[in-house]
This record gives sequence, C-alpha cells and structure tokens, in this order.
Amino acid sequence: MKILLVRHGETDYNKNRKIQGHSDIELNATGVAQATKAADKILEFNIDLAFSSPLKRAVKTAALMLEHSGNNNFIIEKDDRLIEKHFGDFEGATFDEYFTVLENNKGLETIETDAEVFKRTNDFFASKYDSHEDKTILVVCHGALIRIFLRTLGLYPKTNILINNTALNVIDFDGKNFTLEQFNI
Repeated sequence: MKILLVRHGETDYNKNRKIQGHSDIELNATGVAQATKAADKILEFNIDLAFSSPLKRAVKTAALMLEHSGNNNFIIEKDDRLIEKHFGDFEGATFDEYFTVLENNKGLETIETDAEVFKRTNDFFASKYDSHEDKTILVVCHGALIRIFLRTLGLYPKTNILINNTALNVIDFDGKNFTLEQFNI
C-alpha cells in the first residue's frame, strides 16, 4: 500500500504558534492557498482512496488537494484515529507555555501519550491494509501525529525539523513494515 501522508494547511493557531490538538480550527487564507498548491504534489500518483482526520482543517486540505489535482470523484472518509494528538489543558496555549511545562514534567495528566497516538495511527493503517493492500491512499491529518508515528517507527530523520503545513510524506507499507520514500516535501 502506498501512503501519501499530508499535514493540513496553515491555521491562525499555526501562524500564532498556539497548540491546536482537538480544537477544530479552520484553515486561514494562507492555508487555503497552501492546500490548493499542494495538489501539485499528488499529480504523479494514481490515488485510489482518500482519508482525513475529522477536523475541519484536515478535511478542507484534503478536499482542496483532490479538487485541484483533478480527483473530484472522491468521497473523503473521515476517521477519528487520524485526529491530532489531544493536548488537554494546553490546547490554545502558546508553544512556549507548553514547552515550559514539558521541561518541568508536571501538569501533563490531560495530554494524550505518544504511545496512544501511535497505537491508533498504526491501527488505522493496519485496518486499511487488509482491504487496500494494492492501493494508493491519500491521508490528510496533523503534524504531531505524523511526527510521533514516523519517530516511533524509526523513520523520522534525526533532526528537529517539524512537519511543514501541507508537507507530503510518501510511505510504502507491506502489511508489516513501513518504508519512508519521501519526507516533508
């Protein structure tokens, strides 16, 4: 199975360096433009199915990418397993506020663990492989989810680079192993 794993376009929370998590924030004008342009990234692929986090920013990104790449005939299947990491009490906080709390390692009880994020993401791909092993799927979701998933698999490059808005990550999945073919393009 070929996985085209994409982060959503920019929101005002991204622009202002605020934690979004499960907060259902819309794309801003820059995000709409990014998603429209990101259609070029998937032109070379024959997409069979499209999946998205249920959050508006991901659904809209997927819809714009499909529309502007000529893939208008798709129904985007929303799946709760693709939702962003839940940051609990820190949703709406600035990155600086969040990182200060992380350094102190206190007050983190309301935050979803990376292990939980990985498990639900891995479960999603395993369940899709069973019925789509020879397919190419577009999956639009979120930066922390992608980073956690790839890092846990040992596929995230040894860098502190974040996943860019509308970045494409191309992954091959054979039902057991994931292979990263392209990163953050």
